[in-house]
Amino acid sequence: MVRYSVSQIQVYLQCPLKYRYRYIDKIPTPEFVETTDTLLWTLVHESLQKLYNNVNIFKVPTKEQFISDYYNLRAKKEKETAENGWEILNHYADLSIDDFKRRWEVYLSRYYDKHSPFKDLQVISTEMQISFQLAEWINFLGFIDRLDKVWDTFVINDYKTNKTLPTEEKEQYIEQLTLYWLWIQQKYAKYFKNLKAKLYFLHFDIEDEREITQVKLDEIKNKYLNIIREIEQNKVQYAMWSKKIFEANQSSLCAWCDYQSICPLFSAINLDDEVEWELSDKSIIALVDEFVEISDRISELEKQKDSLKLLFQKYVINKDPNDEKSDYILSGTNHDVKVTKSIKMNVVDKDKFLQKIKDLWLFEEYADISRQNVNNLFLKSWKVRLNDFVWAVEQDIAFSVRKQSKNQRTFSVTTNTWNK
Repeated sequence: MVRYSVSQIQVYLQCPLKYRYRYIDKIPTPEFVETTDTLLWTLVHESLQKLYNNVNIFKVPTKEQFISDYYNLRAKKEKETAENGWEILNHYADLSIDDFKRRWEVYLSRYYDKHSPFKDLQVISTEMQISFQLAEWINFLGFIDRLDKVWDTFVINDYKTNKTLPTEEKEQYIEQLTLYWLWIQQKYAKYFKNLKAKLYFLHFDIEDEREITQVKLDEIKNKYLNIIREIEQNKVQYAMWSKKIFEANQSSLCAWCDYQSICPLFSAINLDDEVEWELSDKSIIALVDEFVEISDRISELEKQKDSLKLLFQKYVINKDPNDEKSDYILSGTNHDVKVTKSIKMNVVDKDKFLQKIKDLWLFEEYADISRQNVNNLFLKSWKVRLNDFVWAVEQDIAFSVRKQSKNQRTFSVTTNTWNK
């Protein structure tokens, strides 16, 4: 059985490569850092959670008590941050922490005024993690901010603190809450007749309420099932070493991605300023692991390739042992392989061989200085002064890639002849 969540699927739709890094390769991301945005989200949710937990036991606080509870919660968070030496990051140059505090107060004060005295509803749960079967082979995880029962209708509530009003994303939120109907059906089906999803965009004092129908649920369920099937199929291909199956998707969200340092597209993304991005230690760990993995696979493939070359060699030699032709073309369905026969001579007596070359006056023509031997002699032992005959000594690090014809692969088959 596989496990999925809405956030996981949204990562895949945002960028398949990011999904691969996070959920398949499991490359570590930077540790969580509290920001003004996350702190805003936390304080609002915890304040409303405490409010509705009190409402659920018929202990509705006054507005002054509600705001006081918020102040106490905020002071507790600030004290905890200071004691641990944490820093609350602010990504906004034009906003201060006081601006965010003011937003929190406005959101909660306005919300209380609009919904008090909180009658005609029973709170079933707040801030609850859920798990349900999307299909027999899929376990789906989710999180519900608040679930209410209003007469014969169940209402799934979700709070949003976005400073910009979502347009297309709003449908994503509704889809998420609609999908959670499956969990409610499995838990509380006999207790309700109707179901609704309700989004609270607190910054704009907007509430978006939708009725959830079986037709809509089936539509969204099938959509997510198709996405999950696609992901699972891609996982299989990726496991078979199809590295390009999860490709990067460039978008404005790239600027906030945790995998910038290892993303093949990020260096080509225009982000207003030209910034030189450095690889982190964690990125290097992941890249080293991938390098070793690729190297091991290359070694295994080289063994398979050598086995095929041996079969080609036997085929060419056995087809016509007396044929002096050096080149053969073996045809496949879409490609040809050119097989070239050559002769390799191994010298048994090196001294006799060199003397014979000298007798034929061919020594200077065929004498060759091995680059490796020169390196070993002069660069490692330093027994000879280099300045007399070496122009320059340079450190060289090279990675070479040889391009071949698209339609033809060429390699040599060597037949060995020993000169006794």
